[in-house]
Amino acid sequence: MAGELSLRPYNAHSRISGKVDQLIVLLDGRREARTVRVFRPVLGGYLVRLVGVDDRETAATLTHAEVRVARAALPPLGPAEYYVEDIVGCSVEDEGGRPLGVARQAFWNGAHDVATVVADDGRERLIPLVPQFVLTADTAGRRIRVRWEDDD
Repeated sequence: MAGELSLRPYNAHSRISGKVDQLIVLLDGRREARTVRVFRPVLGGYLVRLVGVDDRETAATLTHAEVRVARAALPPLGPAEYYVEDIVGCSVEDEGGRPLGVARQAFWNGAHDVATVVADDGRERLIPLVPQFVLTADTAGRRIRVRWEDDD
């Protein structure tokens, strides 16, 4: 359909469960809220129609934009699940409780999310945010426990 956009989520297994009335579009350093006309799931993602995007040419201007939804539209978290954005600012420690630093940012490396953990001395560690490394993530308590070999 003319002006329809195809969205592919970072996590192909997650589904947006709530009603989506608005999307935040980030493109070329700009951030703008866009009103959603139609939002429907399809295999591999979603098809979206936005107010003001009525033809192929206008839709093409949004190619490769990053799109975000309100947290209320995301599915509820299950046991031991967390939103990656909530990791930022958490204290990170190893299995024995040794402080490793604070998660300063998280990024997608193409296969999974990775936390950039910075110690008090400025040392930086890149810790994969996958079950093999993340033992517990208490984002409410701002503490993450990870399996991490002593790298001193």
